[in-house]
Amino acid sequence: MTATAEVWSSRTNGGADRVLTMSSQQQPGMNNAGQGGSAGYDPASYETQQPYPNGATVPGGHHLQPTSMPGPVRAVQVLFFVMGGLGLLAMVLAIAAGRAEAAGSICATSLPAFMGLVSASRFPKRRPNSRGTALIIASLMIFVGFGTVGQGQPAGLILCGVGVTIVVLLSQRQSGQWFRRSVRP
Repeated sequence: MTATAEVWSSRTNGGADRVLTMSSQQQPGMNNAGQGGSAGYDPASYETQQPYPNGATVPGGHHLQPTSMPGPVRAVQVLFFVMGGLGLLAMVLAIAAGRAEAAGSICATSLPAFMGLVSASRFPKRRPNSRGTALIIASLMIFVGFGTVGQGQPAGLILCGVGVTIVVLLSQRQSGQWFRRSVRP
């Protein structure tokens, strides 16, 4: 039997290469330290691995689930809360000023934002279909915003911009991984 060598790169010593040799005197199933296991097994390389980032695939093909709400999902939640709050504030101010017709128009325009409040409140518990519901509501915001701009009200551009932003943020991989998992009670 001749001696064989295996070379691989290791993160544990700054990327330097390690060489394992297996001599003809070495018993099969034993490594260089005389321990059982394959000759290429290095327990130190497994013990010093850094944790994988949220949603990364680990060596067994399993996916790690994010433990805290990712930034894009949190941003969508904040956008829904802000838009719903601004719509409610504008509606209250219009009613206080005695402009019932304006309050009704604001209520109709802010309806997607009010529905978004309900959807965004379901994000932390990752309720089923809350991402899809939020995407539909954001699309509705875009259409309502275009209708508002068509009536000559520039505030519709804000509604369109927020709707597009929500669709983009919820379409990112991090957002999908946040909502893809078994539901906790």
